[in-house]
Amino acid sequence: MPAKEKYLSSPGQRALKITAGIIGGFAVAILFHNALGVLVENKGALIITSAITSFLLWAACMVFAFMAENGWKIWGIYLSLCALFLAVIFLV
Repeated sequence: MPAKEKYLSSPGQRALKITAGIIGGFAVAILFHNALGVLVENKGALIITSAITSFLLWAACMVFAFMAENGWKIWGIYLSLCALFLAVIFLV
């Protein structure tokens, strides 16, 4: 049974959601763990746990991107999070 047309995204929005989920989610996950590394003193434990938690955060960002209605808003959220994490990295 095919999906109803009113619930499907346009091809442009679908492309924005896919790129935001893959590329933006990866950038958010990596920059979050880099910012966390600046703030945490025990870097050994962070390196070990970031291998697992970065994948979980990336997967959560991907799910969040596909649940949204507008791909531009997701890109805006992810870029603002990246800017926040970059500010923490460079200013602390």
